[in-house]
Amino acid sequence: MLELKGFRTLSACNGIEGLAAAKARVPSVVISDVAMPGMGGLELLSNLRATRTLRSVPVILISARIERAVMRRGMELGADDYITKPFTQDEVVRSITARLERKELLDELDAFCHTVAHDLRNPLQNLTAQLDLMSVLWEQGRIETAQSDLTEAIRSAWRLNSVIDELLVFAGVRRRQAVVTSEPLDMDGVVDEALGRVGELLRCKEARVRRPALWPVALGESSWLVHVWTNYLSNAANHGGAAPEIVLGGELREAGKVARFWVQDDGPGLDDDGLRKVCVPLDRASSESVDGHGIGLTIVRRIIGKLGGRVGVDSQVGTGARFWFELPAAGSVELGSRIPTDPGV
Repeated sequence: MLELKGFRTLSACNGIEGLAAAKARVPSVVISDVAMPGMGGLELLSNLRATRTLRSVPVILISARIERAVMRRGMELGADDYITKPFTQDEVVRSITARLERKELLDELDAFCHTVAHDLRNPLQNLTAQLDLMSVLWEQGRIETAQSDLTEAIRSAWRLNSVIDELLVFAGVRRRQAVVTSEPLDMDGVVDEALGRVGELLRCKEARVRRPALWPVALGESSWLVHVWTNYLSNAANHGGAAPEIVLGGELREAGKVARFWVQDDGPGLDDDGLRKVCVPLDRASSESVDGHGIGLTIVRRIIGKLGGRVGVDSQVGTGARFWFELPAAGSVELGSRIPTDPGV
């Protein structure tokens, strides 16, 4: 029944086999009967909750036993739902879907906590130290040195503001549970706004940005896409090496059904381990180092996913990196030549 609904399943004949399979595979959800030979459902549940890698996996108990004491004991041990036989297909699927959504939310909240504790703390500590040092240098009359620290303080403040923006955007995307209405995008205007947001960073990095004369027209939401471009541009500026050359592009793919957009830098690129780390899902972001790319890429994945697209990165050591995203296409339009000569324009 579940496989017909698109789920991948792994079966076990009893609690002993089920526990071993769960430890080996770490499933998204465990569905268990209560009365089983060898190890029953309640004992299995107790063992799952005692296993570090499995304690947060949702467990749904299904049984013909309807005694309140059994149900209460299951809930005390940490069961996420209790379904009595006979049951309907919709009842089970709804329970699984609700458990997965709840687990996703809890994982995201955990990643949120890590981001607030880590991504905000580091630039805040730098900002405080730079301002303290600048105050001392100013009192000593060392104006030029103090001005240098002021520049660094501004960069730390910019990073703080960027992280806060990312958190606010993610919170807004997370609240939008309903289907998002996508409209044809003026991608040139979207990119203009994104470049305006990162203009100071681009100038500090002495970055040059080239953009195409023709953009494919895609379906999406402009305010969200501004954040996607802002994140990709910021990463290219920060990781593209000295005076990076950043190239923006777009093309139609899959017989014109998909529009792909990208930001290409000429930095050192990413090896296989680096690629793996920048592609971790949000619920693992708190335990993975992503080489300074931060929570922004996980937010980009959620935004593009909400809009019916996908994201990716192509890179090799020594050849730079190309971060891309795809959206449903709506044709293309000539918007004129827009190849800037000044950084950040």
